[in-house]
Amino acid sequence: MNASLAVLGWTDLAATIVLAGGLFFAALIVAPSESGRRWRWRAVGALAVVLPAEFCVTALRMYEVSGLHGRVLVLDLLRTRWGLLWMGRSAGVALLAAGGSLPAGPLAALAAAWLVLRSFQGHAGAHGMVPALVDWLHLLAAAAWLGGLVQLALLPRPVPVAIAARVRVLATVALALLVPAGAYAAFLHVPHLHLFTESPYGKTLIAKLVLAAVLMALGAVNHFGHVPAMRRGEPEAETSLIRAVRFEVLVGTLVLALTALLGVLPMPHGHAP
Repeated sequence: MNASLAVLGWTDLAATIVLAGGLFFAALIVAPSESGRRWRWRAVGALAVVLPAEFCVTALRMYEVSGLHGRVLVLDLLRTRWGLLWMGRSAGVALLAAGGSLPAGPLAALAAAWLVLRSFQGHAGAHGMVPALVDWLHLLAAAAWLGGLVQLALLPRPVPVAIAARVRVLATVALALLVPAGAYAAFLHVPHLHLFTESPYGKTLIAKLVLAAVLMALGAVNHFGHVPAMRRGEPEAETSLIRAVRFEVLVGTLVLALTALLGVLPMPHGHAP
């Protein structure tokens, strides 16, 4: 059951990042390419499938725990905080898909508001308002960064220096939000240092942090190396940038996979120091 929820959670999270990040990219950087727009629609399609699947698996888990089934189980699940937020997220996907004629700015703002629902639905929401809002900032920054990288990799070549420079600024701002929000979440869920190595949640979190450090190192290479080289007109700079961006996206998918796994693992905050 947990394995199924982790796979569904990864698909949900990756599609959420691609959809919201693509909308942020359109509002803050440049209109996406045709390939970029197709990937946004694929994200909508994936969410249209995976959100009902998550509901069904969660209902099956609830059946195993409570013994309820049928209409009673569905109604009880929909009345929970998780169920209400699930309905909000599902309606939000439809709204974002139908809002294609809206200007890029309002559509991006709608996507940012939609991300709030996911933060309140997960572990952070169980801790209260402040942790959920910090998680939202973390998710917002991750979507802007990783979703923006996906769109950058899909732009037709050559990529203008001005666009690469804008993505550089966006990634820097995103990183400024990601690091403190990630540190807050890490110590919220794993409050004692020994639990990082003595609990499955802590060990998975360490693996995620290692990959996140690799992601930041790749971003630093782009920030201090490839983009300035493009400004100097070095012939191989753009090719090197796009190659690094594609590798960042690959590492980012692994980070999201570990994030989804953390979503189904029990948090160790109740353990004694």
